[in-house]
Amino acid sequence: MVRLAIVTDTEQGDRLAALVPRIAGAEVVVRAATVGQLLAGEMANVDAVVLLSGANVDECQQLAGAGKHLLVSLNSHLSTQAIQALSDHCQQQGVCLMAAGTDRLLPGLQATWPSLAAGELGEPGLVRLHRWSTTDLPGLSLTDDLLRDLDLVLNVFQALPTEVYAVTRSVLGSADPDYLQVHLGFDGGGMALIDRSSTLPPGDGYFSFSVIGSDGAIYADDHLNKQLVFRGQHPVAVGTDSEDLTAVADLQEFCQAIEQQRAARVSGADWLAAAKIAELVRESIACGSAVSVAGGSPS
Repeated sequence: MVRLAIVTDTEQGDRLAALVPRIAGAEVVVRAATVGQLLAGEMANVDAVVLLSGANVDECQQLAGAGKHLLVSLNSHLSTQAIQALSDHCQQQGVCLMAAGTDRLLPGLQATWPSLAAGELGEPGLVRLHRWSTTDLPGLSLTDDLLRDLDLVLNVFQALPTEVYAVTRSVLGSADPDYLQVHLGFDGGGMALIDRSSTLPPGDGYFSFSVIGSDGAIYADDHLNKQLVFRGQHPVAVGTDSEDLTAVADLQEFCQAIEQQRAARVSGADWLAAAKIAELVRESIACGSAVSVAGGSPS
């Protein structure tokens, strides 16, 4: 049984704690608002810590030094240097570090990874990823949670790109950009296109993901679980919230990695790779040109 401490000062902690009973071999034994509160409290009965927000590299290293496995939000806004230091420290301490909040473990994408690993799609040539949100999300930057998209792309190619080019636009004439397009070029001619927009009318957003390989292709989107609702006028397609599915998948993989004493599927190295490319995306936007990545690793 993996004994979890959930650290957050938001209501997201309540939602996550309610999902833990669905995880085989896990239970919540401690709830805390901050890491400092957790460190000052009862730590002996805790095997692993789930950090949903406010991750601090020094506090995380303290937890790892105490032998606690860590599930940390991919979008914790830690620098690449901090992620590298934390990943190295966790390896030295022999504890599991996993990044939460990626889409890699979503049920709708699970067929992708074994198909790629078995060579059923051949060599990946093109990845297209669209994530369109609505205008009723004020203050959300287009580069917020970009790491989840980059992680999906990097997991397809199993390599860093050699070139990064990104542009932003203000389609609706707002002061801040509401459209982002990211192009990634890989060795051998492979490429990826990430398309993010916040210009949809208020309501549901849209996500789609496709991979075209030399021998086949795969496609997934978030319309899989749409349910038609009839209320006497035009039928409305209502989507099933996928956030709970993502959280359950993250927790299950994290606990299994701990019990099986192996690296998690979304490791510190994966987190670091996505963060490095996100830095290059911001650099490309700032300079207005492509950024070369010599040897497939950022210089």
